[in-house]
Amino acid sequence: MVDPAMYLPMSVFDRSRILRWRMGWLPARPVPCHCGAPHASRAHLLACLAVPSRLQFANDSPSVSYLLPNPLDFWLNKLPRKRPSTNTALDSLHSFWSLRWPVILTVLLDMNRICHSDAEFTDQALDTSGTDFINWFCPALSSANLSPLSSIPLHTGDSLAPTHSYP
Repeated sequence: MVDPAMYLPMSVFDRSRILRWRMGWLPARPVPCHCGAPHASRAHLLACLAVPSRLQFANDSPSVSYLLPNPLDFWLNKLPRKRPSTNTALDSLHSFWSLRWPVILTVLLDMNRICHSDAEFTDQALDTSGTDFINWFCPALSSANLSPLSSIPLHTGDSLAPTHSYP
């Protein structure tokens, strides 16, 4: 099964952070944390950045307490595998993810900044709005029959091949 982070619409920066987190490459090497701890491990970053409380949303039922101590993986595991076909489902997922997705991306950016404190982040790399992914759920776009892969151009030689919609 392919991780949805591989094909859902998002910036290359967001995709990179998610995949590095999933593969255990964020943090990539032992680095000191901005709080003064000598080693910013995954467990330390989750605690230091208060990720459990940042990803505890008002709409969530009290039974969501099982998310702890790693709600980041919990929410990433909830990423949709395909775009819903009904407007009702699109509306529901749009509401669900428009609240959570920017917070998840901000957490990953914060981790990335700690792990790469010497890096310079550009405007695009700092954008945690997640609009590509959130707009994917907009019912107005449903008539275009968009799928996650339809926005990825396929490179063939010197020209870009037309984009394709996959069921």
